[in-house]
Order: sequence, then structure tokens, then C-alpha cells
Amino acid sequence: MIEEYTDCTEFMRLIAEKKIKPAIVKKYLASTGIVLTASNSEQFAKDAYTILLGGREIEKITHFVISDANYEKSVLINAKKKNDNDVDILDYFADEFNSIRLHAFSDYMIEQPIKIDNELRVHMAYKKKNIGRNKLMEEEMRHMRIFIRKKSESEVSIDIRQPSSFDAKRAIDLLNKMTSSEESEVFLAQINLDLLTDKNKVSFFDKLLSMKFDDWKLKTVTGITVKRSNHIGEEENIEDDEGESNKALIGINQAVLNGSGLRSNDFVQNSLAQGYFISSMKYRYECQEEVEEFIVSISSKNNNLRVDIDKSYCDEDGKLYVQPFSKDKQDKIIQVFQEAANDIFYELSNKQNA
Repeated sequence: MIEEYTDCTEFMRLIAEKKIKPAIVKKYLASTGIVLTASNSEQFAKDAYTILLGGREIEKITHFVISDANYEKSVLINAKKKNDNDVDILDYFADEFNSIRLHAFSDYMIEQPIKIDNELRVHMAYKKKNIGRNKLMEEEMRHMRIFIRKKSESEVSIDIRQPSSFDAKRAIDLLNKMTSSEESEVFLAQINLDLLTDKNKVSFFDKLLSMKFDDWKLKTVTGITVKRSNHIGEEENIEDDEGESNKALIGINQAVLNGSGLRSNDFVQNSLAQGYFISSMKYRYECQEEVEEFIVSISSKNNNLRVDIDKSYCDEDGKLYVQPFSKDKQDKIIQVFQEAANDIFYELSNKQNA
């Protein structure tokens, strides 16, 4: 709720200084039937200045401004029952969330968990203080959605949708509290790519790269991160096929590349040949039925697998423009890639352990 009104002059300044993205205000105004065509921030700010906005309108725009959820971001964790008992694993998590929800001194605001078939849905939020920010944005409500999907009677996948990795950490901390005690019937099984060998880390991303989908066709790899293996000694010379020192890799512990066709890039190929491994990759796909494209990012951070929509493109007058897909469409993409990544991880992990 907005307790202090932001006047037109302040609103114009925030847009001109790009504290508020013009695209966000354009999108909101367009939904009310107001179309502004200014091409730069300063002119757009002057045009928006002429529109009188009430408290409700400012509150809606504030919601868009402080929300970084235009593109879906997710963290995937698995959870399993400790032993074969009659406890329904979805009911277990529902009871745990309800216990926290009813606690008078909880830092979280949790809505009633909803169980639909083999899925439990939980919406949670908390207040975050933004020190030093403008009054319009000094306090924000951070929202997260958690989907717990039953894979079998003893195992679930936990899909955390959050605006940022900091928010995901809050959700994971809460899940750890629910499962870390000796009395807990359930434990978390994180999808940690660091558990794979360097060779299998590369195989993980290559297997995703080779997957075929009915609705999407792979166009290119737009981003890739290669890291120096711990098995390469600091004083060890990196040599190429001719036995000469490869100067391009000396002193490089990690390289982040952006562009296109990166999986076959000479630098990447040389790095992998010298013992580096892949830690993240961005895949760009074309939609088969519509003139649309999207980039999905797969990475591992803090022992957890992340599947994020990095960017999406929609057709307008024969050209592709950056524009977020609908939430339903983004949700479908994330679920498909989560399931694929989960299966590939366990396939490689089981072979490795065997």
C-alpha cells in the first residue's frame, strides 16, 4: 500500500534518470488505453508528466517497478522420504507450511497451501528494506511461489519461482528448517552439478543441447561459462596438441562468453580439451508454431540447479522484439527443461556411482 504519494515532477525525474524503465510505464499506460510513442527516456518522461495518476495507479506502477519477475526464474530441488512409511510426502510439506503460517512471530507471510492432484502449491512473501532508495521503492514485498510435484510415492521435485537468487535462498532456508531435524520424515536432495566429474559436467549440458522438442527447435548457444578444473595445478603448464604453452588460457580460471554458436567456438573447444568444464549454458530456441524465440539459461549455483528464462522475442511487423512471454508459456518452458535436467543429472550420477 502506498502511504506517501509520488507527485508528477518526482515521477518524471525517476523516468528521465532511468530509475523507472519507460517500457514498464508504457506497458501499464497501454493497458489503460494511453499510447505514448516517445523513443527516448527524457521525451517519454515529459509526455508521461502530463498524465495525472492517482494513488491506485501509482501503486500498480510501483508493483511493476519493484517486481523483477518479467522473466521466470527458478531453482529446482528434490526431496525424498527417509524410509518407507505411510506418510504422504505432499501432506508432510503442507503441514510444515501451515505450522509456520500460523506462527505469530513468523518472518514470512504464507497463504494456505493448495493441493491439486499430485502437486502442492504455496505462495509466500516477506518484506525487504531497500536502504537509501527513493520513497517509492524503499520497502517492497518480495513474493515467491513454490510448487512441490510428486514424482513417486517417496519423492518430489520442488520448483521455487523467485525474483532473485537472494529470495530463493530465503525459501531454501525455510525448506531446510522443515527437513533438517532428526525427527523429520523427509530430506532434501539437491541437484548439485559439482557432484559430477568434469567430463560429466560437460556431458550434462551437451545432452540438454541434443534434446529434441515438438514445440521448439534449437537455434544456437548464446552463452557459455567455462571454468578451470581443480585438477589442473596452478603451476602446471597448459599445453596444446603440439606441446607448446597455450597462452590464451594461462591465468584464466573462468571465462564467460556471449554470442552465438558458442559450443563449437575455438576458445571453448580448446578450453575443454585442456581440462576446463562447462558450468552454465544459454540455449536459444525457435518456436515451431509462432514467430517467437526464447533463451533459456541452465546453471548451478550454491549446490542448486537454476532454470531461468533469460529473454524472449515476439514478432511485430515482421521483426523480432524483446518481450516477455505470458506466464503460462514461460511456466511450460521451465517445467520441460527442469524435468529434462533432472533426468539427465540422475542418469549421469547413477552411472558415475556405478
